[in-house]
This record gives sequence, C-alpha cells and structure tokens, in this order.
Amino acid sequence: MKSITTASFALILFGVGAASADHASRVLVLGGGAVPSGTKTYTTGIRATIDGDSFCGGSLISPTHVLTTTACIGYTKPANWVSVGTHYLNGTHDGEQIKVVSAQNHTGFNSTSGSYDVALLRLERPSKFMPVKLPAADDSDVIPGMRSNLVGWGYTSYPNGTKAYELQGVGLEVWSNTDCARIYSLDDTMVCAGGGVGKDSCNGDTGGPLIKERGPGDEDDIVVGLVSWGSRMWCGVPRSVFACVESLGMDQLGH
Repeated sequence: MKSITTASFALILFGVGAASADHASRVLVLGGGAVPSGTKTYTTGIRATIDGDSFCGGSLISPTHVLTTTACIGYTKPANWVSVGTHYLNGTHDGEQIKVVSAQNHTGFNSTSGSYDVALLRLERPSKFMPVKLPAADDSDVIPGMRSNLVGWGYTSYPNGTKAYELQGVGLEVWSNTDCARIYSLDDTMVCAGGGVGKDSCNGDTGGPLIKERGPGDEDDIVVGLVSWGSRMWCGVPRSVFACVESLGMDQLGH
C-alpha cells in the first residue's frame, strides 16, 4: 500500500474554495442501527457551532485533517467546527470539538458531473483520536461485491424522519460502476453501493465515510468512499453514489 503525507495530499489535490454539486446530496443512515459507543471514532460531525447539530459527516485522516465532500463546506451552512470521536449528533459531552481553520475543494471537482466530490478541512489543533486509514492506490481495496459499512447521523426513516441522535451504521454492498450505470451517470471518481430496499444513506449523511472493515476493531478500517449523491426522489432505493477515495491520485504522490 502506498502512503502519502496529508500536507502533500492537500497541496497537490485541492484548491481553495467551496462549491456545490448539482446532484441530490445524501443526508441519513436508513435501515441501520446504532454503533457501539466509543467505536468508529474517526467519524466526524461537521457543525456550524461548537455544540449544534452535525449537518454533515467526515473522516479524520490525520490528526489535523478531515476528509468530506464539497457540499459540506459552505453550501448550506458554514463548516466552522468538527466534533471528533463523539457518539452523538450534538453537544459537547463526549469526543472533542475542534475549530476548522481552512476548507479546500479537490482541484478536479466538477459541479455538473459530481466528479472529485471531495473536500479537505484543516483543524486548529491535533485530534487525540486515531485517524482512519486511506485505501491502497492500486484499486485493491474496492472490489465489486464486497461488504462495506456506512456510518453517520442522518435520517433513520423517510420521508418523515429525523436525524439520529446516536451514530448509526448500515451494511452495504459495493456494486460495479458498470452495473450502477444502468441507474446513474457516473465515472471512475465515484463508487456505487447499496443494501436492500430501505438501507441507504440520506439526508444528514453527506460527506460521511463508507468503510471497509478488515478486523474486529477499528484500527484497520479503511475509508473507501464518502457519501455524495443519489436519487432525487427517494432515500432507501437500492444504490447511492459515493466519492471514491481511491481515485484521488494518491499513487502519484510517492511514499
């Protein structure tokens, strides 16, 4: 597995500024259940205020950097704070709340196609929590048919639901882009995943991680996707589209 420094990742792949995708952003975990408290602590809530509701999700990829999607950095609310290691949608009674000092879109982001729907947040101080691992650069960590886990605080029912107070998770299957292209127009910067009917991302989950789990604990978890977009009409349809973390050009940055 090739590795990169987060500083190089930010410098080469991202440009300053926020923009929004034209696709329907996803904002919930539908059809799942609460994860055990104290697990998936690399999952971050993105907030406008220190103790307010998280309106997007993200992934801690270094002590001072959070990976999310472009809709989460000013499209609807300002990304002023992240809450790292918390089990809850809001408040300051667990985890740590850290101020965001800068937000950058991927330089290749296309608001029409949704390509490279990735943004990077830089934090005011280092987090004490362990970052999630980034995927290998050789496409070996995203395999059609593999099981993955989506986590977030989005809606747990649709259309008349509310956001989850506790962090939720739901198992999804990764689909090939060829199969997914029967439903959506997508490219190699995207990955498609879904569960049965009623298992999906939706309102509130945007930017949150799609995880490949490699062991019973969280220390070897890999973030392979970020909740990006899906059907404009419904949550809970069989498949949604995620920004493919593998596709960000990390293999060009060296060891």
